[in-house]
Formats: sequence, C-alpha cells, structure tokens
Amino acid sequence: MRTCLVLGLGGLFAGATGPLLSAYIPPLVEGALGDNRFGIGLVMAIDNVLLLLLVPLTGIASDRTRARGGSRVPLVLAGYAATAMSMAIFPVAATAGLAGLIAAMVLLYTGINAQRTPFQALIADAVPSRLRSIATGLVTFQMCAGAVLMLMLGRLLGMATAFRLAAVLVAATALVFAWWFHSPRMRGRAEQPRMGGYADAQEGPPEDPTVRALVMSVTSALRGDLPGLRAIFAATFLLQLTFQSFSTWYALHAMERFGISAEEAGLGFIAWALGGVAGALPAGVIGVRLGRRNAMILGFGLQTAALATLTLVTRPLPVALLLGLASASWTLPMVNAYPLFVEPIPPHRRGVLAALFLLAMALGGIVGDPLNGAVFELAGGYRPLFVLMAGYTSLALVAVVMVRRGTGEADEEIRVQGSGRDVGSETHDGVPVT
Repeated sequence: MRTCLVLGLGGLFAGATGPLLSAYIPPLVEGALGDNRFGIGLVMAIDNVLLLLLVPLTGIASDRTRARGGSRVPLVLAGYAATAMSMAIFPVAATAGLAGLIAAMVLLYTGINAQRTPFQALIADAVPSRLRSIATGLVTFQMCAGAVLMLMLGRLLGMATAFRLAAVLVAATALVFAWWFHSPRMRGRAEQPRMGGYADAQEGPPEDPTVRALVMSVTSALRGDLPGLRAIFAATFLLQLTFQSFSTWYALHAMERFGISAEEAGLGFIAWALGGVAGALPAGVIGVRLGRRNAMILGFGLQTAALATLTLVTRPLPVALLLGLASASWTLPMVNAYPLFVEPIPPHRRGVLAALFLLAMALGGIVGDPLNGAVFELAGGYRPLFVLMAGYTSLALVAVVMVRRGTGEADEEIRVQGSGRDVGSETHDGVPVT
C-alpha cells in the first residue's frame, strides 16, 4: 500500500505542472507573437508534437530496459529532472524573447512527455493487480488536489513564484521515487510470474522491443487479439474527448449562456477540480469492490445523467453541484480504465501498450477542439456543449458494456507456480517491483 502512496505522487507531478502551463503559457506566447494566431497555434503545437513522438519511443525504451532485467524508474526520473529544471528557469526564459520561450517549452514538454509511458507501465509493474485501482485513484486524487493548489498559488503569488514552487515539488517527487524504488528491500525484486492468460502464452525470452513491435501491437489491438482492448481504447478516447470539451469550451459556454464574466466562469473549473478530488479515492475502492468494468459503467452512466441535466439548469448553485457530480463520476472510468486495460498485458509489453493507451487519450484531446469548434460554428454558439459531452459519455458507456464480464478484472486466486502463495494478498514487503 505504501508503494501505491508513493506512485500517487506521479499525480501531484501532473497537477503541479499541467494547470500552470494551461493558464500561463498561451498568454506568454501571445505576448511574444502579438495577434499572429497561426503562429501562436504553431508554437502551442510543440506539446502535441513531442507527445506523439516521445510517448511511443519511451514506451519502447522502457520495455527494452524491462526485457533486459532493468527498471523503468530511471526513465521516469530523467523526465522529472528535465521538468523540474525547466519549470525553475521558465520565468526567466520567458523574458528572453520568442527563442528563449520556445527553447524552454521544448525542454519542459520533453520532460513531461518522456516520463508518461514509463510511469504508466511502472504502476502495473510495482502494484499487485488487486490494488491497481487504488493506485490510480491516488494518482488522480493528487493530480486534482495539486491542480487546485497550484492554481490558487498562481493567483496569490504570481506566475514566477508558482513555477518555482512547482519545480520544487517535482524535484521532491523525483527524490522520493529514487529513494523508494532503490531502497535495499525494494531493489532487485522481479515480478512474479502469472498463471494463465496472455502473459503465460509467451514462450521463451521476450523479444527486444522495437518500432516494429509497436506497429504489431497496434495491429493486434485493432484485430481484437486481446479481449476488450478495442472497447477500452474507444472508451478512453471518449473519456478524454469529454474532458477536453469541458476544459476548452466551458468558459465560453458559461459567458454566453449565463451572462457571466470569465472570472465567474472560473468557478465551474474549481467545481470540476473539487469533484475530482472528492471522487478519486472512492473510485479506486469501488473498482476493487464492484469490479473495474462495473465501476466504469456506473461512472459513465452517472456522468451522462449529470451532463444531460446541465443542459436544462441555469442557476449558479445547481450548475456547480452538477459539475462536481459530473467530475466525480468522471473519476470512476478515469481511475479504473488503465487497470482494466493493463491486466492481460505481459510485463515486457506494458511500455508499448501503455503508449497506445496514452495516445488514445491524446487523440481525444487533439480531435476534440476542432470537432467541437465545427459543431459550435454550425450551431451559431456554444449552447450545445453539454449535449455533446453527454453524447460522448453515452457512447463510452456503450463501449464498456461491450467488454465481456470478467475481462481485465483483478484475479485474487492467481498463485505463484509451485508456491501455493496468493500473489493478490501480498503486503508491501512482497510487492513485485522492477
């Protein structure tokens, strides 16, 4: 359980960086380029370009390290180190003109995107199956709590101080990771073999991961070789599409529909963040108690109902409460999708397939803005926002319902071959770690 708590700091990393970047980098870019919206778009695309490049490459690299008996942790630490350094120097680099701003952005987004896939795979490597929903719940909880904290600090102390505090948090997280995963009782542990399923179908030593392995994994996923994989990819894509719709368009929707200022619309984002804080840990517990598939179905169902109701409500308090409910419901699939997805994946392919999982989420973000923008253009306004979001979550609900019962669930009856010992009931001292 203590390993779950340590891994949860990966969520604090995301919460300490993402909101600050979303809040402050676009105005800095606009200040450097003026009204050149095409140029602003090109500079802001640096994040997505590096994500699409680094997420699969670091997935391949981490699997290669894992196949040779190494650990994914150094790759995570390298990403954290680059991020901490760039967050610390970013306020100064931003004053050095466009070239300095772009250089700082490249270093910053390289660090952030380089650690994504190894960290996702590390969750599966380091945490027993039955606790993975708890671990991802802790990650989501700390991500949402960190977002609230850093946005408040940014408003109170200013951008430069908030960025430097975020750098300290990231560096501290890296130190905790380095100490925990390399302490004497954790070092050198290999993951116990699993009985049955896809993992045991692999005979002989695992292949050395390559770009070809990534392409084959994509093909395998599209063919449906692993049960439920296509459905979870679709649900993950729609989950991120729903979040992207809210994060990008809610302020404009609220200003148009409710006649409020941008500052007042910000209360909706706070309500969403607080809903995520409230829902993340219960979402992990529900995934353990009711099953991951059932938790995701419950979450998408509640979220669809909340979003559909939001199309009818106009008073501030009910809107805030429903946004909090929608966000708390969002945590149920957010927390349980990856544990369900990764369950049948053998350790030496987790990096490659975790990269595909993250790319499915990224695709939701990339597709969401232009798709919704086209709909709003046709509608002549932002009024259909919650109708669109409810449509996305209802499609995701259908996708998860198509997953066969029992697929991707934690199996507490799995035993280590020849030992008769229940892997699922291991305590921290018995947690298998790369």
